[in-house]
Amino acid sequence: MKQSAYRKQVESDLKHWIERGWVPAESRAPILESLPQRKLGDGRSWIAMAGTILAGLAIIAFIADNWATIPRGLKLCVLMSAFLASAFGAAVIQSANKMLSNALSLLSVLIFSASIALIGQAYNMPGEPSGALLLSAIGAIAIGWSGRSAAAGFAALVFGGIWFGMRLGDGLAPWASPSFWTINLIALAAGALAYHLRARSIWHGVLIAAIGLSITHFVELSNLITYGKISLSHGFDGDVERSFFSLILILTLALWAGLAALGYIRDRDDQPGGRTLAGYGAWVALGSVALLGIPMFETADALHRLIWLAASVFTLWFGARYHFGWVAAAGILSLITAVSMIFVDLGMELSAAALVFGLAAIVSLIVVYVLKKRDNDSDGGTQND
Repeated sequence: MKQSAYRKQVESDLKHWIERGWVPAESRAPILESLPQRKLGDGRSWIAMAGTILAGLAIIAFIADNWATIPRGLKLCVLMSAFLASAFGAAVIQSANKMLSNALSLLSVLIFSASIALIGQAYNMPGEPSGALLLSAIGAIAIGWSGRSAAAGFAALVFGGIWFGMRLGDGLAPWASPSFWTINLIALAAGALAYHLRARSIWHGVLIAAIGLSITHFVELSNLITYGKISLSHGFDGDVERSFFSLILILTLALWAGLAALGYIRDRDDQPGGRTLAGYGAWVALGSVALLGIPMFETADALHRLIWLAASVFTLWFGARYHFGWVAAAGILSLITAVSMIFVDLGMELSAAALVFGLAAIVSLIVVYVLKKRDNDSDGGTQND
Protein backbone atom coordinates (compact mmCIF):
# COMPACT_ATOMS: atom_id res chain seq x y z
CA MET A 1 0.00 0.00 0.00
CA LYS A 2 1.26 3.49 -0.84
CA GLN A 3 2.27 5.72 2.06
CA SER A 4 -0.39 8.30 1.16
CA ALA A 5 -3.15 5.66 1.00
CA TYR A 6 -1.94 4.08 4.25
CA ARG A 7 -2.00 7.46 6.02
CA LYS A 8 -5.55 8.17 4.81
CA GLN A 9 -6.67 4.74 5.99
CA VAL A 10 -5.15 5.30 9.45
CA GLU A 11 -6.77 8.74 9.70
CA SER A 12 -10.15 7.25 8.83
CA ASP A 13 -9.70 4.38 11.29
CA LEU A 14 -8.61 6.73 14.07
CA LYS A 15 -11.76 8.78 13.64
CA HIS A 16 -13.96 5.73 14.17
CA TRP A 17 -11.81 4.36 17.01
CA ILE A 18 -11.94 7.65 18.89
CA GLU A 19 -15.73 7.88 18.41
CA ARG A 20 -16.10 4.39 19.87
CA GLY A 21 -13.78 5.15 22.76
CA TRP A 22 -11.20 2.57 21.75
CA VAL A 23 -8.43 5.18 21.42
CA PRO A 24 -8.15 8.40 23.48
CA ALA A 25 -8.47 11.59 21.42
CA GLU A 26 -5.13 12.93 22.68
CA SER A 27 -3.37 9.94 21.09
CA ARG A 28 -4.43 10.95 17.57
CA ALA A 29 -1.68 13.52 16.95
CA PRO A 30 1.23 11.34 18.20
CA ILE A 31 0.00 8.40 16.12
CA LEU A 32 -0.20 10.48 12.94
CA GLU A 33 3.19 12.06 13.62
CA SER A 34 4.74 8.61 13.87
CA LEU A 35 3.62 7.72 10.34
CA PRO A 36 6.16 8.22 7.52
CA GLN A 37 5.61 11.43 5.61
CA ARG A 38 5.15 11.31 1.86
CA LYS A 39 8.24 12.57 0.08
CA LEU A 40 7.76 14.68 -3.04
CA GLY A 41 10.42 14.44 -5.73
CA ASP A 42 11.63 17.35 -7.81
CA GLY A 43 11.37 15.50 -11.10
CA ARG A 44 15.10 15.53 -11.85
CA SER A 45 15.30 11.75 -12.20
CA TRP A 46 12.42 11.70 -14.68
CA ILE A 47 14.02 14.47 -16.72
CA ALA A 48 17.35 12.65 -16.66
CA MET A 49 15.62 9.44 -17.76
CA ALA A 50 13.88 11.17 -20.68
CA GLY A 51 17.08 12.99 -21.65
CA THR A 52 19.10 9.78 -21.64
CA ILE A 53 16.63 7.97 -23.89
CA LEU A 54 16.35 10.94 -26.28
CA ALA A 55 20.15 11.21 -26.50
CA GLY A 56 20.42 7.53 -27.30
CA LEU A 57 17.71 7.75 -29.95
CA ALA A 58 19.53 10.71 -31.48
CA ILE A 59 22.69 8.61 -31.72
CA ILE A 60 20.76 5.72 -33.31
CA ALA A 61 19.13 8.07 -35.84
CA PHE A 62 22.49 9.63 -36.73
CA ILE A 63 24.11 6.23 -37.25
CA ALA A 64 21.19 5.01 -39.36
CA ASP A 65 21.29 8.16 -41.50
CA ASN A 66 25.00 7.68 -42.25
CA TRP A 67 24.83 3.90 -42.36
CA ALA A 68 25.71 3.58 -46.04
CA THR A 69 28.96 5.52 -45.67
CA ILE A 70 30.29 3.59 -42.65
CA PRO A 71 32.55 0.58 -43.38
CA ARG A 72 31.12 -2.82 -42.40
CA GLY A 73 33.62 -3.54 -39.66
CA LEU A 74 33.18 -0.09 -38.14
CA LYS A 75 29.40 -0.52 -38.22
CA LEU A 76 29.64 -3.57 -36.01
CA CYS A 77 32.08 -1.87 -33.65
CA VAL A 78 29.92 1.25 -33.30
CA LEU A 79 26.76 -0.71 -32.50
CA MET A 80 28.50 -3.06 -30.08
CA SER A 81 30.22 -0.15 -28.33
CA ALA A 82 26.95 1.76 -27.94
CA PHE A 83 25.17 -1.32 -26.60
CA LEU A 84 27.93 -2.26 -24.14
CA ALA A 85 28.32 1.33 -22.95
CA SER A 86 24.63 1.71 -22.12
CA ALA A 87 24.40 -1.74 -20.50
CA PHE A 88 27.57 -1.19 -18.47
CA GLY A 89 26.41 2.28 -17.41
CA ALA A 90 23.09 0.85 -16.24
CA ALA A 91 24.89 -1.74 -14.13
CA VAL A 92 27.31 0.79 -12.59
CA ILE A 93 24.67 3.26 -11.40
CA GLN A 94 21.97 0.70 -10.56
CA SER A 95 22.34 1.13 -6.81
CA ALA A 96 22.89 4.91 -6.93
CA ASN A 97 20.09 5.94 -9.28
CA LYS A 98 17.58 3.25 -10.19
CA MET A 99 15.55 5.45 -12.52
CA LEU A 100 18.57 6.51 -14.60
CA SER A 101 19.77 2.91 -14.61
CA ASN A 102 16.32 1.92 -15.87
CA ALA A 103 16.64 4.48 -18.67
CA LEU A 104 20.04 3.15 -19.72
CA SER A 105 18.71 -0.42 -19.68
CA LEU A 106 15.84 0.63 -21.95
CA LEU A 107 18.34 2.41 -24.19
CA SER A 108 20.42 -0.76 -24.45
CA VAL A 109 17.27 -2.63 -25.46
CA LEU A 110 16.56 -0.11 -28.22
CA ILE A 111 20.16 -0.27 -29.45
CA PHE A 112 20.04 -4.08 -29.43
CA SER A 113 16.81 -4.05 -31.43
CA ALA A 114 18.14 -1.52 -33.94
CA SER A 115 21.39 -3.47 -34.27
CA ILE A 116 19.55 -6.62 -35.36
CA ALA A 117 18.01 -4.81 -38.32
CA LEU A 118 21.07 -2.74 -39.21
CA ILE A 119 23.56 -5.62 -39.00
CA GLY A 120 21.21 -7.85 -40.98
CA GLN A 121 21.04 -5.19 -43.69
CA ALA A 122 24.80 -4.60 -43.68
CA TYR A 123 25.68 -8.28 -44.05
CA ASN A 124 22.68 -9.20 -46.27
CA MET A 125 21.41 -11.80 -43.80
CA PRO A 126 18.19 -13.61 -44.82
CA GLY A 127 15.16 -13.54 -42.56
CA GLU A 128 11.78 -12.01 -41.88
CA PRO A 129 11.09 -8.76 -40.00
CA SER A 130 9.07 -10.70 -37.43
CA GLY A 131 12.18 -12.70 -36.58
CA ALA A 132 13.99 -9.50 -35.59
CA LEU A 133 11.09 -8.62 -33.28
CA LEU A 134 11.26 -12.02 -31.61
CA LEU A 135 15.00 -11.65 -31.04
CA SER A 136 14.39 -8.14 -29.70
CA ALA A 137 11.87 -9.51 -27.21
CA ILE A 138 14.30 -12.21 -26.06
CA GLY A 139 17.08 -9.67 -25.68
CA ALA A 140 14.85 -7.23 -23.82
CA ILE A 141 13.70 -9.77 -21.23
CA ALA A 142 17.30 -10.89 -20.73
CA ILE A 143 18.37 -7.27 -20.16
CA GLY A 144 15.39 -6.74 -17.86
CA TRP A 145 16.45 -9.62 -15.64
CA SER A 146 20.17 -8.91 -15.68
CA GLY A 147 19.70 -5.18 -15.10
CA ARG A 148 16.66 -5.41 -12.81
CA SER A 149 14.90 -3.07 -15.24
CA ALA A 150 11.12 -2.78 -15.37
CA ALA A 151 11.34 -0.70 -18.55
CA ALA A 152 13.29 -3.41 -20.36
CA GLY A 153 10.79 -6.04 -19.22
CA PHE A 154 7.91 -3.95 -20.50
CA ALA A 155 9.74 -3.45 -23.81
CA ALA A 156 9.97 -7.24 -24.16
CA LEU A 157 6.18 -7.45 -23.92
CA VAL A 158 5.80 -4.70 -26.52
CA PHE A 159 8.13 -6.42 -28.99
CA GLY A 160 6.37 -9.71 -28.34
CA GLY A 161 2.96 -8.14 -28.88
CA ILE A 162 4.01 -6.63 -32.21
CA TRP A 163 5.44 -9.99 -33.30
CA PHE A 164 2.23 -11.72 -32.25
CA GLY A 165 0.08 -9.31 -34.27
CA MET A 166 2.26 -9.69 -37.38
CA ARG A 167 2.16 -13.49 -37.27
CA LEU A 168 -1.59 -13.60 -36.72
CA GLY A 169 -1.93 -11.43 -39.81
CA ASP A 170 0.05 -14.06 -41.75
CA GLY A 171 -2.45 -16.77 -40.74
CA LEU A 172 0.06 -18.70 -38.64
CA ALA A 173 -1.23 -21.49 -36.41
CA PRO A 174 0.50 -20.64 -33.07
CA TRP A 175 0.43 -24.17 -31.64
CA ALA A 176 2.46 -25.29 -34.65
CA SER A 177 4.98 -22.48 -34.18
CA PRO A 178 7.95 -22.77 -31.79
CA SER A 179 8.14 -18.97 -31.85
CA PHE A 180 4.66 -18.72 -30.34
CA TRP A 181 5.71 -20.86 -27.39
CA THR A 182 8.77 -18.62 -27.05
CA ILE A 183 6.46 -15.63 -26.68
CA ASN A 184 4.60 -17.50 -23.96
CA LEU A 185 7.89 -18.09 -22.14
CA ILE A 186 8.79 -14.40 -22.50
CA ALA A 187 5.45 -13.44 -20.96
CA LEU A 188 6.05 -15.84 -18.07
CA ALA A 189 9.55 -14.42 -17.56
CA ALA A 190 8.09 -10.89 -17.58
CA GLY A 191 5.53 -11.95 -14.98
CA ALA A 192 8.28 -13.35 -12.78
CA LEU A 193 10.24 -10.11 -13.23
CA ALA A 194 7.16 -8.08 -12.23
CA TYR A 195 6.86 -10.16 -9.06
CA HIS A 196 10.59 -9.89 -8.35
CA LEU A 197 10.73 -6.10 -8.82
CA ARG A 198 7.20 -5.37 -7.57
CA ALA A 199 6.78 -3.47 -10.86
CA ARG A 200 3.17 -2.49 -11.54
CA SER A 201 3.90 -1.39 -15.12
CA ILE A 202 5.12 -4.86 -16.11
CA TRP A 203 2.25 -6.48 -14.20
CA HIS A 204 -0.27 -4.54 -16.30
CA GLY A 205 1.58 -5.50 -19.47
CA VAL A 206 1.73 -9.16 -18.46
CA LEU A 207 -2.01 -9.28 -17.81
CA ILE A 208 -2.81 -7.61 -21.14
CA ALA A 209 -0.52 -10.12 -22.88
CA ALA A 210 -2.16 -12.95 -20.94
CA ILE A 211 -5.57 -11.96 -22.28
CA GLY A 212 -4.44 -12.29 -25.89
CA LEU A 213 -2.40 -15.43 -25.32
CA SER A 214 -5.12 -17.20 -23.34
CA ILE A 215 -7.76 -16.47 -25.97
CA THR A 216 -5.43 -17.75 -28.69
CA HIS A 217 -4.85 -20.98 -26.76
CA PHE A 218 -8.59 -21.41 -26.27
CA VAL A 219 -9.25 -20.82 -29.99
CA GLU A 220 -6.78 -23.59 -30.81
CA LEU A 221 -8.26 -25.89 -28.17
CA SER A 222 -11.83 -25.21 -29.33
CA ASN A 223 -10.80 -25.87 -32.92
CA LEU A 224 -9.29 -29.17 -31.87
CA ILE A 225 -12.41 -30.19 -29.92
CA THR A 226 -14.99 -28.91 -32.40
CA TYR A 227 -13.35 -29.45 -35.78
CA GLY A 228 -10.64 -31.98 -34.94
CA LYS A 229 -7.73 -29.86 -36.17
CA ILE A 230 -5.22 -27.37 -34.82
CA SER A 231 -5.66 -24.04 -36.56
CA LEU A 232 -6.76 -20.47 -36.03
CA SER A 233 -8.87 -20.55 -39.19
CA HIS A 234 -11.66 -22.89 -40.20
CA GLY A 235 -14.85 -23.07 -42.18
CA PHE A 236 -18.01 -22.47 -40.17
CA ASP A 237 -20.69 -25.13 -40.21
CA GLY A 238 -24.09 -23.88 -39.06
CA ASP A 239 -24.86 -24.93 -35.50
CA VAL A 240 -21.26 -26.00 -34.96
CA GLU A 241 -20.29 -22.33 -35.14
CA ARG A 242 -22.23 -21.56 -31.97
CA SER A 243 -20.64 -24.45 -30.12
CA PHE A 244 -17.19 -23.33 -31.26
CA PHE A 245 -17.54 -19.71 -30.08
CA SER A 246 -19.37 -20.72 -26.92
CA LEU A 247 -16.55 -23.08 -25.97
CA ILE A 248 -13.96 -20.31 -26.43
CA LEU A 249 -15.95 -17.88 -24.30
CA ILE A 250 -16.76 -20.41 -21.56
CA LEU A 251 -13.08 -21.34 -21.24
CA THR A 252 -12.11 -17.64 -21.14
CA LEU A 253 -14.81 -16.94 -18.57
CA ALA A 254 -13.71 -19.81 -16.33
CA LEU A 255 -10.03 -18.85 -16.45
CA TRP A 256 -10.44 -15.12 -15.80
CA ALA A 257 -13.16 -15.50 -13.18
CA GLY A 258 -10.78 -17.83 -11.37
CA LEU A 259 -7.96 -15.28 -11.73
CA ALA A 260 -10.25 -12.58 -10.34
CA ALA A 261 -10.93 -14.77 -7.31
CA LEU A 262 -7.19 -15.37 -6.97
CA GLY A 263 -6.65 -11.61 -7.06
CA TYR A 264 -9.10 -11.15 -4.20
CA ILE A 265 -7.32 -13.85 -2.17
CA ARG A 266 -3.93 -12.22 -2.82
CA ASP A 267 -5.24 -8.83 -1.72
CA ARG A 268 -6.84 -10.35 1.38
CA ASP A 269 -3.47 -11.88 2.27
CA ASP A 270 -1.68 -8.54 1.63
CA GLN A 271 0.20 -9.90 -1.37
CA PRO A 272 1.11 -7.55 -4.23
CA GLY A 273 -0.81 -7.33 -7.49
CA GLY A 274 -4.06 -8.76 -6.15
CA ARG A 275 -6.31 -5.79 -6.92
CA THR A 276 -4.92 -5.40 -10.41
CA LEU A 277 -5.45 -9.09 -11.13
CA ALA A 278 -9.00 -8.95 -9.78
CA GLY A 279 -9.77 -5.92 -11.95
CA TYR A 280 -8.56 -7.46 -15.20
CA GLY A 281 -10.21 -10.76 -14.32
CA ALA A 282 -13.58 -9.09 -13.72
CA TRP A 283 -13.50 -7.16 -16.99
CA VAL A 284 -12.53 -10.16 -19.14
CA ALA A 285 -14.96 -12.50 -17.37
CA LEU A 286 -17.92 -10.12 -17.75
CA GLY A 287 -16.93 -9.48 -21.36
CA SER A 288 -17.05 -13.22 -21.96
CA VAL A 289 -20.48 -13.45 -20.34
CA ALA A 290 -21.75 -10.65 -22.59
CA LEU A 291 -20.35 -12.16 -25.78
CA LEU A 292 -21.98 -15.51 -25.02
CA GLY A 293 -25.23 -13.93 -26.22
CA ILE A 294 -24.07 -11.25 -28.65
CA PRO A 295 -23.37 -10.47 -31.42
CA MET A 296 -22.99 -13.73 -33.33
CA PHE A 297 -26.47 -15.12 -32.69
CA GLU A 298 -29.68 -13.78 -34.21
CA THR A 299 -31.96 -14.69 -31.31
CA ALA A 300 -31.20 -13.76 -27.73
CA ASP A 301 -31.60 -16.39 -25.05
CA ALA A 302 -33.58 -15.25 -22.01
CA LEU A 303 -31.40 -17.43 -19.78
CA HIS A 304 -28.30 -15.65 -21.04
CA ARG A 305 -29.77 -12.23 -20.23
CA LEU A 306 -30.65 -13.36 -16.69
CA ILE A 307 -27.16 -14.79 -16.13
CA TRP A 308 -25.63 -11.61 -17.51
CA LEU A 309 -27.71 -9.43 -15.18
CA ALA A 310 -26.93 -11.63 -12.18
CA ALA A 311 -23.19 -11.62 -12.94
CA SER A 312 -23.21 -7.82 -13.37
CA VAL A 313 -25.07 -7.20 -10.10
CA PHE A 314 -22.83 -9.61 -8.18
CA THR A 315 -19.66 -8.03 -9.60
CA LEU A 316 -20.91 -4.54 -8.76
CA TRP A 317 -21.81 -5.59 -5.21
CA PHE A 318 -18.53 -7.42 -4.70
CA GLY A 319 -16.43 -4.52 -5.99
CA ALA A 320 -18.28 -2.03 -3.79
CA ARG A 321 -18.28 -4.32 -0.76
CA TYR A 322 -14.52 -4.90 -0.79
CA HIS A 323 -13.50 -1.55 -2.30
CA PHE A 324 -12.24 -2.92 -5.62
CA GLY A 325 -12.78 0.10 -7.83
CA TRP A 326 -12.13 -1.49 -11.22
CA VAL A 327 -14.22 -4.52 -10.33
CA ALA A 328 -17.16 -2.29 -9.40
CA ALA A 329 -16.66 -0.28 -12.60
CA ALA A 330 -16.80 -3.49 -14.65
CA GLY A 331 -20.07 -4.39 -12.92
CA ILE A 332 -21.60 -0.98 -13.61
CA LEU A 333 -20.69 -0.99 -17.31
CA SER A 334 -21.83 -4.60 -17.70
CA LEU A 335 -25.14 -3.91 -15.96
CA ILE A 336 -25.90 -0.88 -18.13
CA THR A 337 -25.01 -2.83 -21.27
CA ALA A 338 -27.13 -5.80 -20.21
CA VAL A 339 -30.18 -3.65 -19.52
CA SER A 340 -29.69 -1.84 -22.82
CA MET A 341 -29.56 -5.16 -24.67
CA ILE A 342 -32.78 -6.25 -22.99
CA PHE A 343 -34.41 -3.06 -24.27
CA VAL A 344 -33.22 -3.95 -27.77
CA ASP A 345 -34.56 -7.49 -27.36
CA LEU A 346 -37.98 -6.23 -26.30
CA GLY A 347 -38.10 -3.38 -28.81
CA MET A 348 -38.81 -0.80 -26.11
CA GLU A 349 -39.27 2.85 -26.91
CA LEU A 350 -37.11 5.50 -25.24
CA SER A 351 -39.92 6.60 -22.92
CA ALA A 352 -40.40 3.06 -21.64
CA ALA A 353 -36.64 2.68 -21.28
CA ALA A 354 -36.49 5.91 -19.26
CA LEU A 355 -39.23 4.62 -16.95
CA VAL A 356 -37.39 1.34 -16.36
CA PHE A 357 -34.12 3.16 -15.69
CA GLY A 358 -35.89 5.45 -13.23
CA LEU A 359 -37.48 2.56 -11.35
CA ALA A 360 -34.13 0.75 -11.26
CA ALA A 361 -32.49 3.87 -9.82
CA ILE A 362 -35.13 4.15 -7.10
CA VAL A 363 -34.77 0.49 -6.17
CA SER A 364 -30.97 0.90 -6.06
CA LEU A 365 -31.24 3.88 -3.70
CA ILE A 366 -33.63 1.97 -1.43
CA VAL A 367 -31.23 -0.98 -1.30
CA VAL A 368 -28.32 1.35 -0.48
CA TYR A 369 -30.36 3.00 2.30
CA VAL A 370 -31.38 -0.33 3.82
CA LEU A 371 -27.81 -1.62 3.77
CA LYS A 372 -26.51 1.62 5.27
CA LYS A 373 -29.12 1.53 8.03
CA ARG A 374 -28.29 -2.08 8.79
CA ASP A 375 -24.58 -1.25 9.07
CA ASN A 376 -25.30 1.69 11.39
CA ASP A 377 -27.55 -0.47 13.59
CA SER A 378 -24.86 -3.13 13.72
CA ASP A 379 -22.21 -0.56 14.70
CA GLY A 380 -24.50 0.87 17.38
CA GLY A 381 -25.19 -2.54 18.81
CA THR A 382 -21.50 -3.34 18.95
CA GLN A 383 -20.73 -0.05 20.64
CA ASN A 384 -23.48 -0.51 23.22
CA ASP A 385 -22.25 -4.00 24.01
